[in-house]
Amino acid sequence: MNSTTEKLIERASQLLTKAQSVASTRFNDSSENVIAPDEVNSPLFHEWRNNSQNFILMVCGENSPYYKNFVEGVKSSRPSDVDHGTGILKALKEDLELGYLTRVRDLVSAEIFTDFIEMAQHLIDNNYKDSTASLVGAVLENGLRQIAQKNVVDVKSGDDIGSLNTKLADKEIYNRLIQKQIQAWKAIRDSADHGKFSEYKLEDVKSMLDGVQRFLTEQL
Repeated sequence: MNSTTEKLIERASQLLTKAQSVASTRFNDSSENVIAPDEVNSPLFHEWRNNSQNFILMVCGENSPYYKNFVEGVKSSRPSDVDHGTGILKALKEDLELGYLTRVRDLVSAEIFTDFIEMAQHLIDNNYKDSTASLVGAVLENGLRQIAQKNVVDVKSGDDIGSLNTKLADKEIYNRLIQKQIQAWKAIRDSADHGKFSEYKLEDVKSMLDGVQRFLTEQL
């Protein structure tokens, strides 16, 4: 089991412990005239819910059954919602321990990565440097997101190559020399996307394709 998976399992355990703490705050505000349902402490519930939802999104993605079930089933500060979320976290932790999630995600990612790299190679072989630069830039950005998720680095929807690169280098996932190289690849991609085709040459894009492929193969 690698260190990344161990960190994810540890985080799942922390969230399960937090779920127990939330469940222990169960109370009932019923009075003589009003019968109220059982509830748990609302601030603690929403803190745990947000932490758990972000964790599941980071590990599994927004289209996974884990994430969809959590979003749909954990909405209000009721004991039943806490129980529902706890069950999902337990199942996720077990699958992480058995290696199922990482294996499936990596297999899918590897297949998609290979398809796009082959497409980029076909474009560059036919001297389509601008289309290749744009495509390889997109592959790089997606790859950086996967590297961040793999290493439990927080990712925002608005993050691009530049911000992802900074986060990963700051966390020492790779060194500053690699960070500098990624910034150079970003510059080529930006020039292609903004129609500044004279700012780079065919050989620059060939080097970018080879470098990005080697970098992502090593990191993923």
